[in-house]
Amino acid sequence: MLKKMKLLACLSLVSLAIGATDINHANAQGTPPAAKVAVVDVIKVLNESEPWKKAREEIKARTDEVQNDLNTRGKDIKARSEELDRQKAILAPDVFQTRRGELAKEMQSLQREAQISNNKLNNVLNEIRLRLRGVIVQIAAKVSTERGMNIGFDRADVIYFGDQMDITDEVLKRFNASDTKIEITVDKQ
Repeated sequence: MLKKMKLLACLSLVSLAIGATDINHANAQGTPPAAKVAVVDVIKVLNESEPWKKAREEIKARTDEVQNDLNTRGKDIKARSEELDRQKAILAPDVFQTRRGELAKEMQSLQREAQISNNKLNNVLNEIRLRLRGVIVQIAAKVSTERGMNIGFDRADVIYFGDQMDITDEVLKRFNASDTKIEITVDKQ
């Protein structure tokens, strides 16, 4: 999945960076345009960007909220379990086992709910990351075009390149200045 996302981001960057005039000019001349390569460290831009930091903070706040609720409910189940243990001597064995089973089911349900919540929050984070990567690719394509570059690559896919090809810092600067906002929606159930 990650390789597919990288490939899509790379292809988007390449397709946006190649201007239609370069292609038409090359076809009229019968020769392809000279390759002028731009390299962007998309992961660095994403990780250091303000939009990503804000999104991550919001998800962390929501995660903490959910975790606190789950912890409170878990403590309640544990307290009822301890109370049941204290009452073991005065309860009929079948009543004790029934109540113990009910508490165990509640705890399993709570654990399942915690897993589902964590998965939902991780999915939201991944979706946000994909959207932000798309914006980064668009900004990188614009910077590349302005600098006369017609091919763009993600740094993760390049073994070697000259420093003059690296547009990462400019892309990060513009991305932070773009005031990109991502609406975070998490299903409360």
